[in-house]
Amino acid sequence: MAGFAKMFYDFGYNVLVPDARAQGRSEGKYIGYGWAEKDDILRWIYQVIDQTGTNAKIVIMGQSMGGATAMMVSGMLLPPQVKAFIEDCGYSTVKGEINYQAQNLFHMKAFPRFPIVDLVSGINRVKNGFYLKDASAVAQLNKNTRPFLFIHGGKDHFVPTKMVWQNYAATAAQKQIWLAPLAGHALSYPMYPKQYRQQVERFLQKYMG
Repeated sequence: MAGFAKMFYDFGYNVLVPDARAQGRSEGKYIGYGWAEKDDILRWIYQVIDQTGTNAKIVIMGQSMGGATAMMVSGMLLPPQVKAFIEDCGYSTVKGEINYQAQNLFHMKAFPRFPIVDLVSGINRVKNGFYLKDASAVAQLNKNTRPFLFIHGGKDHFVPTKMVWQNYAATAAQKQIWLAPLAGHALSYPMYPKQYRQQVERFLQKYMG
């Protein structure tokens, strides 16, 4: 995320880049696919407001699972200081993403894929407190009211490009979408740095200015 932090810093923003739970230097044993992390982000939002004051203007951005997390946060009851969201290559639903990976990356047929995914969902319920089907960026976007910029690689075969259209269609709020034509997963910025920065800067100028 260092490249993104530098981009926002160059645009004149203060930047907070927290490690998600069970990653980097954060505590925790299990990742929550964005569904558990959304509650952590909400706490960070209030921490930022406490530190910087009620005049804060906050934009939430995430990539891959972080992108899914941003979308999941967008459907929560948020303070007015949160003004906009940007997501890059986030999945539409956790169960859909795991099914996709099992089928396309591991070449699993419907059986045993479905029983295995259901087993993983049950284990996740014990470890993280929710079933995989509950973790839906699309469902949260249905409740979103804030401007959203969706970014995805046109050649993403890890989180399939079709998912960005599901996400885009899910929100009735003001929204923009940009596809990096030849980029694979999480490669839109490295492959198209100038265009990427232009898309983000224009979005921020429109909704954060």
